[in-house]
Amino acid sequence: MRVDLRAVLALVLTLGAPAISHANGTGLGAPVPLGQATLRFLGFEVYTATLHTEGADQFDWDRPLSLRLDYARGFSAEDLLQGTRKELQRIEGKRSDQPQMLKKLATCFRAVGDGDHYVAVSTTPDTVEMRLNGARTCRVSHPDLRKRFLGIWLSPNSRSARLSAQLRGE
Repeated sequence: MRVDLRAVLALVLTLGAPAISHANGTGLGAPVPLGQATLRFLGFEVYTATLHTEGADQFDWDRPLSLRLDYARGFSAEDLLQGTRKELQRIEGKRSDQPQMLKKLATCFRAVGDGDHYVAVSTTPDTVEMRLNGARTCRVSHPDLRKRFLGIWLSPNSRSARLSAQLRGE
């Protein structure tokens, strides 16, 4: 089985989410840090992810979340989008609304390099706002977007269950 290493890395980085307009950089009014984890691939650091939730010290899909990715490697916007597509299909199979959701998410991604950070903030189950280095790139609405998109990093079925558990504070 042939593995496209660049696509795997991109999917893992996909979320590289932005920091919303709140002064604390998380996009949440009362952020509580839950976990932090560094993704390494073949020994090289890819990114460090940090998860915050709104006012609670336990992970809960029903609470607002903020996921920050601090990149140590560069990826194109297309790499990030294709990584997102592949991970969504791997986690949830092909769903009829995936093309529509991916078209919306495509507006979010920009090329990233060493030192860049994305923050993805979801204050409702159906919305995600993303910021790259503090500048908003998008606000996307789609049914169950929080769980589906952020599940790439936070789901027990994510590519790295260990990293996901660390982020969720487990």
